[in-house]
Amino acid sequence: MRRTPEFIDADELAKLIRDPKQVSGQDYIVIDSRDTDFVGGHIPGAANVPAHDLLWRVQGLIDKYQRTPLVVFHCAQSQVRGPKSARRYLDAVNERLETTPHDSPLHNQQVKVLRGGFNFWHKRYSLADPDLIEGFDQKLWDSQDREM
Repeated sequence: MRRTPEFIDADELAKLIRDPKQVSGQDYIVIDSRDTDFVGGHIPGAANVPAHDLLWRVQGLIDKYQRTPLVVFHCAQSQVRGPKSARRYLDAVNERLETTPHDSPLHNQQVKVLRGGFNFWHKRYSLADPDLIEGFDQKLWDSQDREM
């Protein structure tokens, strides 16, 4: 049976990130599918893998995170790039599972998409809990707001 990505809410992911017992890259990993907008701020510990790079990087990501129980993808709004990247990743995982021993942790890996993406994350936490955003650059956000 082929699996499909589910959604995770921002508060659930924030709780996981705040938990000192949970380690990014080991217990969970956040994959940010945005391109250049990643530099304006991102979720702590997120790996930046732009959606257009995922096809040639997917096998390496699976190798690197095959023991990580939760992989969360997102983009700006988690409407296109994030969900598409999560589906491509999970399709590649599903293919690999056909030849992977049943005791491999990859069989139990969950793949989710952050509901609302980074735009919602930013609105929710930039003032309430700024530690949940790394590399935040207000000037970039102000210039994006003027362009909209």
